[in-house]
Amino acid sequence: MNSHTKRDNYVLFALGAAAGSAVGLVLGSVLAYWLGEDTVRAISRGLKRLSGRDSEPNFELFLQ
Repeated sequence: MNSHTKRDNYVLFALGAAAGSAVGLVLGSVLAYWLGEDTVRAISRGLKRLSGRDSEPNFELFLQ
């Protein structure tokens, strides 16, 4: 038999979400410190460019 109630499931989910957020924040901070600010900025810009959210024009397209 399942002795867990819905409330237990919600509490377990909330604890998991909180723990995951805390671990992600700590790992992200350590990674950013270890890589350096310039590297993190370059990775962020690369991800923005890949997702199409880069606000700067692509000047290479003007040369075609």
